[in-house]
Amino acid sequence: PSTVDKVRKLKNLINNKGATTIIEVDGGVNSENAKSLVDAGASALVAGSFVFKSNDPVQTIKELRNT
Repeated sequence: PSTVDKVRKLKNLINNKGATTIIEVDGGVNSENAKSLVDAGASALVAGSFVFKSNDPVQTIKELRNT
């Protein structure tokens, strides 16, 4: 939850400065927080462990993209 707040603050800073910076979140990304992170302003999510430790990595990626 604190990461979502940090992403939101960073996105506001980027917007206020007129920058075009991409926010990428790496670590701890899963189906429970992916949507919140994107809604807060993240442009890219790295969900390595969540995907590769799942029973069906392809399906897990599809589900993340649809959250």
